Amino acid sequence: MTIDDKPVSEEMARRLAEEGRRVRSFIASNRSDTLLRIFDYLLQQSVEGYRPREAEIAEEVFLDGLTAPGQQGSRVRVGVYRLRKKLDLFYADTQGARLTIPQGEYGLVLETPAEEEEEEKEDAPEEEAPTRRYSRLIVAVVALLLMLNAVSALLYFQRDPSGNAALRHSPLWSPFVGNKVPAFVVIGDYFMFSSKQNESSAAMVIQDMSINSADAFYEYVTMHPGMQATLRNQDIYAVSAGILGPISRLSSYLGPVALKPATSSELEQKPDMMKSSRIIYVGALDALAPWLSGPLFQASGFRCGTRCYDIFDKTSGRRFRSDSPYQLGDRIVPRRDYGYIASFPGPSGNQIVILSGTGDAGVRQMVSVVTDPKMVAQLHRRIGGGMRSFEALYQVRTMFDQSYGSRLLIARTIKSDHIWDKTRRDP
Repeated sequence: MTIDDKPVSEEMARRLAEEGRRVRSFIASNRSDTLLRIFDYLLQQSVEGYRPREAEIAEEVFLDGLTAPGQQGSRVRVGVYRLRKKLDLFYADTQGARLTIPQGEYGLVLETPAEEEEEEKEDAPEEEAPTRRYSRLIVAVVALLLMLNAVSALLYFQRDPSGNAALRHSPLWSPFVGNKVPAFVVIGDYFMFSSKQNESSAAMVIQDMSINSADAFYEYVTMHPGMQATLRNQDIYAVSAGILGPISRLSSYLGPVALKPATSSELEQKPDMMKSSRIIYVGALDALAPWLSGPLFQASGFRCGTRCYDIFDKTSGRRFRSDSPYQLGDRIVPRRDYGYIASFPGPSGNQIVILSGTGDAGVRQMVSVVTDPKMVAQLHRRIGGGMRSFEALYQVRTMFDQSYGSRLLIARTIKSDHIWDKTRRDP
């Protein structure tokens, strides 16, 4: 067997196949048939000692009648790039040999971490480093904020044991107290990308809500080949500054709970977090990770419109529309937002709580609600049952992103028994 005239031993072919079987389940869990087909094809060819050409991959993998050579090549390159990213995620926290796709080649090889690190140093574009440091800095700042508030809260609860006892008896927060299962506060973040017209121009960071993920970005540039030279994915994710204060307040209130920070994009890339963690999501509805939004909106009595500025009650058809700044004209002050709270069990029974809304004001007010024992008790009475599986919608008085009180509109239990049996990715 040979690849590029280099012998591939029977032992190496066997190791490639074994590692491929181990990785395949992770690729399949991303629910992208295209990525799985590319992986299977490259693995088969690599085990057989053959490195296919771009045209061969296009013919074998993309069977939808797309025959334009330029478009086929573009789809192959984008698909292989995405597959490299998925492999990086799979091996992110592991040591030892790993499957990689060398730059400029279409074949899977088994490499050691040392070889991979050396290759990354040679191939990484210099201009991407500052942006990636920036995206990590956002999470680092939030992590520091959570840590400082957790320490201060812990000192507070040590002085006042009644605070811990109150949480233990809270119908909403008791599943998070006295439990060794990891607890994450997941912060809603937004995908962004850069645009650079030419080498001499400065790069601009762009947020387009219709391109809300790396997969959507690559689909867009594949369908618009003329944009590939100017648009770049540099792993940029932004967190709204308006929700950092509420996160600080929540972490202080839940002092005895050792909260770990994460973001929606991290949760989307690491779905295993859903199986082994308790989760508190804080952020806008349109920043929910698919692993949360899919099961939630299957059970929910609400649905979002084209964007989550509009919420519809599925039974009555009643529409709740936010006065978001994105929806209103100039010089019109937004005065109405909607807050949303939900709680339901995860796939392993670990509790998930959603503190969300149609905008930052709604999110801020929902954090105020759940950190006020009297308002939690009021919500409990309105539901008329336990708070293991429920949802609630509030109308929030606002002035831009500031909230000035709220009114509970709807509170009800939700049927969450089978939402993890067959989960859609999109609401």
